[in-house]
Amino acid sequence: MEKRRLDYQKALELRSAGMTYGEIRKAFSIPKSTLSSWFKYFEVKGKALTILKKKQGENMILLAKFNKERSLRIKDENENIRREFESLVGNISIRELTLIGAVLYWAEGQKVFNHKGIYGPYPVPVFSNSDPSLIILFLKFLENVLGVSKSLLRPWVYLYPNLSPQKSVNYWAKITKIPINQFRYYTALSRASRQKRPKNMLPYGTLHIRVRRRQEFFKIKGLIDGIIKST
Repeated sequence: MEKRRLDYQKALELRSAGMTYGEIRKAFSIPKSTLSSWFKYFEVKGKALTILKKKQGENMILLAKFNKERSLRIKDENENIRREFESLVGNISIRELTLIGAVLYWAEGQKVFNHKGIYGPYPVPVFSNSDPSLIILFLKFLENVLGVSKSLLRPWVYLYPNLSPQKSVNYWAKITKIPINQFRYYTALSRASRQKRPKNMLPYGTLHIRVRRRQEFFKIKGLIDGIIKST
């Protein structure tokens, strides 16, 4: 009990001299919770307060520096990991592109059709996405694996009301290198929703690629079925 009183008195003196909790803890190995209890009603004043504020400012600068350096280290580590795994891919073979294209359609393509709908009496491939990289990859699959020419494609751009049809169609025409006269657009949402959605959400809408040939749908379906059977 006597030791506790001595520690308290010494800690109080150090606090009165402008020392931080961390410095006092280091000096006496006293838990922070104990110091908080001891100094709960103790008010630091005068020169000691000035010293503490200065230390707090210095600590904030050190903390900011530490956080910045840590963020840079993590950023470098993330980029090194990304580069390492990027290098594992190399050139993609036709077989690999075949599997990639089939899985892409499996995930993002239309598989259920209403025979009375806009696509006619038979299903045809319809692939939808807002990511230009996925669109380009799927187009390579159509061209290099299935032999589908761009003349057989009918691209539709689905838009939010706040988007410019001309700007969006021009964007997707440039990305896909499909002639602009083959494009159509559709405003997918009512104007009542204009104020409810962020303006930067899907800035060019979603592109739907329709292939005007039923055989291609069944080719892709066969590839998907083959993948399912092989797993």
